[in-house]
Amino acid sequence: MTDKPRTLEPNIPDHLRVPRTRPLGAPPDFMPVTPNYSARFAVSVKAIPMAFFGVQSRQKSAESERAVAALEAGFSGTDAPKFWDRAEYEDEVGHFNSIMVGYWDDLPTYQNWQRAKPADWWHPGASLNGELGFFRECYTPGVDDTETTFGHTYPEGYSKIADRMSGDTDTHEYWGSARDRIPRSQTDALEPVGQPKATSTYDDETLARHIVVEPHENLCLLRSGQDWSVTDDVERKFYFDHVKPHLDIGMKEIRDKGRTFGCYFNRYMYLVGHNARLEKTYSLSAWHSLAELESWCKGGTHLRIFNAGIKHYRTAGDKAMLRLYHEMSVVRAKDQSFEYFNCHRRTGMLNAISLSQSSSLGHQTFMGTDTENGRVDARR
Repeated sequence: MTDKPRTLEPNIPDHLRVPRTRPLGAPPDFMPVTPNYSARFAVSVKAIPMAFFGVQSRQKSAESERAVAALEAGFSGTDAPKFWDRAEYEDEVGHFNSIMVGYWDDLPTYQNWQRAKPADWWHPGASLNGELGFFRECYTPGVDDTETTFGHTYPEGYSKIADRMSGDTDTHEYWGSARDRIPRSQTDALEPVGQPKATSTYDDETLARHIVVEPHENLCLLRSGQDWSVTDDVERKFYFDHVKPHLDIGMKEIRDKGRTFGCYFNRYMYLVGHNARLEKTYSLSAWHSLAELESWCKGGTHLRIFNAGIKHYRTAGDKAMLRLYHEMSVVRAKDQSFEYFNCHRRTGMLNAISLSQSSSLGHQTFMGTDTENGRVDARR
């Protein structure tokens, strides 16, 4: 008796499919081995706004917690995000950062929420010479600019506000599959245009400054998460002994040396619930281009992470409960905004600009790739 053939669901939903003018990266007659799933939104959803707000301090304090509480209050009431979460991490210069992100599935609702608030609501009463720094990084990608992939059907991130999760999909487990899952990639190379720059000229000091960064076309934003909360003791030990060390090295590499690869910033954070860290982490990284992210993923550091993950699932077998996912967007310039209030020089997009010249660091900083080459996916 033969096994019944798998029926795979196209990763790009029907209402976002168009005649493809750019080829898929999949080999001929490719069939993925393991199941993968993606978030599914209603046809009426046209954009997925996401707003990240940060509070930065030399150490966690009562003052920083009050500032975070004010952000939480701002995520309630009329037109509030449909879902939000909080994370925290110690950054590359040793500062403590609390990050909150809200997600919406309707652009007018998000815009109404913004308009109803004072311009400085995210740093109310704060001094540029104070102990705290604040930042806001907002994105409004269209549904055709973004994709998700899950090795399971437990949503995180913006998938929490989706209508449902898909069935077993057809676009994963090969180099280039992340690009192929983005609906706009059917007809668009997703190439970057320009560089980020400050809207005004400053000296190179960012503390005690309120700085707005002007974006460039087709920035790549990646949220990549890990959840070990439901693993048993054996699987958890394997993850901490054999997978997480490689992940930690990779996250540090693109945090500290990311500009060499085209990565503007990387935050590797613990999710927080009820004032305690959860057994969940995620990284948020912003890249000059999808091609440069793909190129880094083909390198040895990422391949070691990938191979450790494969070994994890082979070892745990059918009992594996480690949950991995990512959401990725290639965001148009009109759908990005960045502001930094009394933040250190390595914060977010401040890490990508030259303030003294009010221009980008220069494309030579980013050891990029031809956009036709080096396409890759985490291949969960």
